[in-house]
Amino acid sequence: MKMIGLIARREYAENVKTKGFWLTVAIFPIIIVGMLFLQTLLSDATPTRFYLVIDESGNYSDAVSTAIEREHQRRILQAFVTYLLEHRIEGDLETTAANASSNVDQMIDDVDADEVSALNDWIDNGGLDYALLMASPYLESDAPPFEPPEPQFVAAEMPDDVDPGASQQEIVAALRPYFTGARSVSAGDQRGELFALIYIPENVDQSISRPGTMPQAPGTTNGVQYWSRNLTDSRLPDAISASINSEIRAREYLLRGIDASQIRDIQRTRLPFSRLDPTAEEGEEEVSIADTFRQYAPLGFVYLMFVSLMQNVQYLLSNTIEEKSNRIIEVLLASVTADELMLGKLVGIGLAGLTTIAAWLLSFFVFLEFYSSIETESISEILDVILGSDLIPWFVFYYFAGYALYSGVFLAIGSLCNTLKEAQALMMPMILIQVVPLAMMAYVIVDPHNPIVRAMSWFPLFTPYLMMNRAAANPPMVDVVGTSIVLVLSIGLLIWGSGKIFRQGILRTGQPPKLLEMWRMLFRNA
Repeated sequence: MKMIGLIARREYAENVKTKGFWLTVAIFPIIIVGMLFLQTLLSDATPTRFYLVIDESGNYSDAVSTAIEREHQRRILQAFVTYLLEHRIEGDLETTAANASSNVDQMIDDVDADEVSALNDWIDNGGLDYALLMASPYLESDAPPFEPPEPQFVAAEMPDDVDPGASQQEIVAALRPYFTGARSVSAGDQRGELFALIYIPENVDQSISRPGTMPQAPGTTNGVQYWSRNLTDSRLPDAISASINSEIRAREYLLRGIDASQIRDIQRTRLPFSRLDPTAEEGEEEVSIADTFRQYAPLGFVYLMFVSLMQNVQYLLSNTIEEKSNRIIEVLLASVTADELMLGKLVGIGLAGLTTIAAWLLSFFVFLEFYSSIETESISEILDVILGSDLIPWFVFYYFAGYALYSGVFLAIGSLCNTLKEAQALMMPMILIQVVPLAMMAYVIVDPHNPIVRAMSWFPLFTPYLMMNRAAANPPMVDVVGTSIVLVLSIGLLIWGSGKIFRQGILRTGQPPKLLEMWRMLFRNA
């Protein structure tokens, strides 16, 4: 044991003092933090997008303007709710403030429950001016003034060289240079590339689809035409389509003598829907947001496990092959046995992997502590739920089990190879085996007790990933106990087999052995 400890300390020190180790430690939190900042920057950096409307029918230009304005109001509403959550006074409020405070909370809850309904109430009540008046007494005294987002979609002026009375083909041909950026459209003192053209033909009403009529054949463009080079941003066409269809339905209501306001009230009527867990204790059956987070938390644990294990086995491979090629391994074997060297490497590299995870978690908690925002507050709440659950013991067990299982195999592979290039061919099957349970993650969360999933959980190389993924779904005890026993026995068998191969392969030179020769190594005395 003393020699194993010495080897473990040496392997640990050799790894943690390298620049590559600390670069790996730093790059993960940098990516996570960078993603949070990048999302904010991207949302704020979206440029103003100019559009043109040509409504030959004369019936729907107002509906298009309404759609644009509603989309802008939706962004203001979302930004204002975020502003409230960040700067609202916390703690107990005075009794006289209870009514207005409940209104603020109700607006936040409405946005979460039904954004469309909340947007209608927002607009009907006066929008931002009313919201600021209602919420201002309950904001922190040092809260900065609310800055609403700038409009993303702005109506451009028709270019002088484009005749809006021309045919559709001529209009589109004349606007092509404006779509490509060769020429710019203007809106007041702003100029830029044309983002979209909304063209509404004169006879567009003839293309209205009603129950009992034949649908429009694919490829026909008799209805509203949306021209744009950007095929991925669907916010504008979706908003315009919804607004125009709403206008058409309002006219149908009038023709049939139906009160449209009553229809809207009925559509906004809803019944609360409660999700209950029959396995929870009495009085705690209602499924909360925390319970939902807990159900999906294993996904994060599985990814963390995979990333960490792949990093550790890479260290095992590279260290073993480097020492073997430099003849250092011969010096080491003069002082310790092959078994002591192997176990020392497993322990030392494992501790280096734990150091990496600890550094990642520490940097993450430091970031959450010193960078306060609505996003980090939500992440903190999620972490509190996860850390307070019973998932941590599952992760600890399956992490160490997975490491012991795979590290022995990769260490044996490293002992048989003289270069990393030779090792790649042997390690690829083991990597592909780990990809299988990772590819199943989304299906396992939805149906963790599927017979196929349960059967595959008993395959030792899949067990750490699949059982960790199933942890939040309370898998049957026979699966938990049975797969754990099989996993532990498999670890012992694999460590034994890897040790046999390691002892025979660590001083081997030349080409790596074939599969049949590796099989013979398991039963050869060494």
